[in-house]
Amino acid sequence: MCQSANAMWSRWSAMLVWIFLLLCCSANVVNTIIYQVTEEQPPNTLIGSLASDQGLPDTGHLYKLEVGAPYLRVDGKTGDIYTTETPIDRETLKDCRNLFEGDPCFLEFEVSITDLMKGTGPRLIEGRIEILDENDNTPQFSSPVLTLSIPENTHVGALFAIPVATDRDSGSNGIADYALTTGPEAANLFSLQVAQDSDEKLPQLIVLGNLDREQRDSYDLNIKVVDGGSPPRQSSALLRITITDANDNVPKFEKSHYEGELPENSPVGHSVLQ
Repeated sequence: MCQSANAMWSRWSAMLVWIFLLLCCSANVVNTIIYQVTEEQPPNTLIGSLASDQGLPDTGHLYKLEVGAPYLRVDGKTGDIYTTETPIDRETLKDCRNLFEGDPCFLEFEVSITDLMKGTGPRLIEGRIEILDENDNTPQFSSPVLTLSIPENTHVGALFAIPVATDRDSGSNGIADYALTTGPEAANLFSLQVAQDSDEKLPQLIVLGNLDREQRDSYDLNIKVVDGGSPPRQSSALLRITITDANDNVPKFEKSHYEGELPENSPVGHSVLQ
């Protein structure tokens, strides 16, 4: 019975310790709050006011930014959170570089609040700022000149993948479409289709006509990529099509019949006919 009583007392003691720790932590940490701001805002843009959001008086408290520099600053008297000279670029934030399509991007911050009237220890506010995407990046191809090699015996309707462009913006500000411009010499030979693979658009060249390397061995086209921003951003690249040789021609003699004459005493190696 003594052992049972001791075990019960140990469990109650452990529970009391956890309750004590929970009360201490709840007294010093405020629930997480969330703000929103669009990326690339100018310095001193107001993001949120901790005093009004937490129902605190306008005076008598000291606010200090613990986590969030160099992108944020806090007014020590009012608790207002502002942007700084360091721009918030959604595409370069450490925690937002490898997000999936549609995932929100958050910038974490912590602010300590000290009640100067009561003289008590500081409380800690933990918060997150959702960084909204701005169409601040232009979609780009990997090179100003893209090359494709197509055999001259390619069948009509064949598809060839064109190197995709990349856009650091996401969602509706990401890549929306591709367009192909051809000259009169290639208008009846090539066209473009854009396939959809998950959230990525894949440009593909369609062969519309018969190719003949012996008549023309290359074509220069123009491909354009545009994003879905407002206003949209776009760029273009030269798409150079090289027609590679295929064994589609039979070797032929210039004449169907050849005759030659030579003296009977011609030396060995004497040229008879070419």
